[in-house]
Amino acid sequence: MTTYKVCVVGGHCSNRVMIVAEQLTEFFEKRGIACQVVTHLAAGEYGFPPRSNLILQLLPAFTESEAGCPVINIKPLIGDPMHPATIEKILTQIQADSPM
Repeated sequence: MTTYKVCVVGGHCSNRVMIVAEQLTEFFEKRGIACQVVTHLAAGEYGFPPRSNLILQLLPAFTESEAGCPVINIKPLIGDPMHPATIEKILTQIQADSPM
């Protein structure tokens, strides 16, 4: 089974990006979803994020056409780490990309 690669993109606040990435990593592990979660700071790291299957953005930084993969806005996870609608979007995309 191939590991699904997810990149969490944020702005200046690396703490928030790391917190969200860690929470998502734990969420995926608890559900047995093989995901590698990496981070990218759009404000400080020039260029595109690492090649991924899915980009999760805390701020609007990249479009799907620029990224070459699906892009989902996850800003609601800052206030609610398990925001139901946002988590559902993420899981739906992962399931669509990785048929079991």
